[in-house]
Amino acid sequence: MTAAIVLAAGHADRMGSNKLTLPLGPGTVVGCVVATALAACDSVIVVIGLHDQGTRTAVEQAARALGAEGRLDVVEGVPYDPGMFISVQAGLRRVTGADVVLIFPGDIPLTLPETAIAVKDAISEGQADVAVPSCGGRRGHPVAISTRCVPELLAMSERSTLRQFMTVHASTTKLVPVDDRGMLLDMDTPDEYDRVLECLGSAGTSTKEV
Repeated sequence: MTAAIVLAAGHADRMGSNKLTLPLGPGTVVGCVVATALAACDSVIVVIGLHDQGTRTAVEQAARALGAEGRLDVVEGVPYDPGMFISVQAGLRRVTGADVVLIFPGDIPLTLPETAIAVKDAISEGQADVAVPSCGGRRGHPVAISTRCVPELLAMSERSTLRQFMTVHASTTKLVPVDDRGMLLDMDTPDEYDRVLECLGSAGTSTKEV
């Protein structure tokens, strides 16, 4: 069993609006991320912020479009501070029965499902505790983690980072080569959103019906 955690509780200050509900393809930014997570994992947990009804609505619309309501859970009310790791921990507390957890940032919408499957398989096959996709020498997302590491992650300070965790586990981290430049495109600003739109357009019509 594999679970995905989609991190969707950020401020989005530099975008000037809720970037996760911006249109992308036939749906929204977060809808594209949810679709990729569902393609690779048995269940998906989306962590949203305080009073963030817009993101919740977009997530639920994506789940309905994919016929996957029963595979998706929303954790809401996560405070924006002290940082992203508190959202990771909130998602991990909802994970049950999984051997592998994939962590998806909600603002990297063009990751291919094949990339998520590749890092998932690296953990499932017992090759590592942590698997990170790599394209052109650059690391990307999602990061896959064996659930045997979950107690350690939950015991860490909420002010910690995934990077700190992976530094400790460097000897059991596997880089997984993939051909997926989309996983390197996050979108924090309007210019970066335009770049994502441009890349999606150059790749043709999206196949993610969200």
